[in-house]
Amino acid sequence: MTNTNHPMNSLLQTQDVGSTLWWEHIQKIGTPLLQPNVSDQDCLATFLWKDSAGPNSNIEAVYIDLYSKTPHPTKQLTCFSHIKGTDVWYWETSLPKDWLGSYFLMPASKEQTPPDNKDPQAIRQWWIKLMGISAQADALNPIPPHSNGNNISLSAISLKNGKQDNTQRNAKEIQQAPTHTSLWHSEILNNSRRIWLHKTGTNTKNNLPVVLLFDGQYWATQMPICSDLNTLTATGELPPALYVFIDSINSSSRYQELGCNTDFWEAIEQELLPWVSTQFLITDDPHKTIVTGQSLGGLCAVYGALKRPHRFACAISQSGSFWWPNVDSTPGQGELIQETHSTR
Repeated sequence: MTNTNHPMNSLLQTQDVGSTLWWEHIQKIGTPLLQPNVSDQDCLATFLWKDSAGPNSNIEAVYIDLYSKTPHPTKQLTCFSHIKGTDVWYWETSLPKDWLGSYFLMPASKEQTPPDNKDPQAIRQWWIKLMGISAQADALNPIPPHSNGNNISLSAISLKNGKQDNTQRNAKEIQQAPTHTSLWHSEILNNSRRIWLHKTGTNTKNNLPVVLLFDGQYWATQMPICSDLNTLTATGELPPALYVFIDSINSSSRYQELGCNTDFWEAIEQELLPWVSTQFLITDDPHKTIVTGQSLGGLCAVYGALKRPHRFACAISQSGSFWWPNVDSTPGQGELIQETHSTR
């Protein structure tokens, strides 16, 4: 991760940096700014934020969370640098030329700086509170923003040979909706939630592989992927399968259920899959039953595969929250062995 006191991008070294014409040029180019790096495999990415309040601004810091690139905020905050006498804030890092990811920016006033207490839990609570107040997509990024599971607006980076691909379609407008939308009530969990079911391919005879996706509302509605699944299946890159998108209901339920909760997994195995099997011919082969998620969902996927390998033998974890249940912990300290139970 690059973090210098002097900008490396040549556009930030000009005498007119921060002028109206300069910002108009940046708007036309779009961010992040990209230029060749020392390595043939990487490029220098420069992120910018414009302080619209000008000289009367009370902004003390600007933070960035670039998924899978910046450290967890409880370990190290990633801050922009300010070019003195201008409204320009910037942060630079090296990215692979085929990088694909998301990020958000978060300006903070003097009254919103992190607590002096370096306790990770206190930092985490401060970060979550500030996200609700000021987290925002990059207004200079030409790719339309999208929302995550917590309704935080994110910007995307999609690099091809070190160049931002600004031709991405608006997924909400043209992506195909899931095949079926239903309401599933769990007696074990004593709650109800939306379930989206999407079948790919033309297989109607054999028992279909099953893919369970946590934070399903995100993949079914906010960043829908059904058309992409159809395409990948049609080209033979994926086999025909049934995709089950599981709604998280709300933030409280999400934290409780995806945090290694045995009741949640009992409900999936004993209630959800039998209910799904009444609608589609699905497999009971654990090696063709995949659970997948990101963040807490990634933790949950691995936990389910470890605890119930007789039914869920395959897991995909994207940036799993292996700090759970202690924000100051690190992977390998036995977090997945602990169990919590929901209140029925």
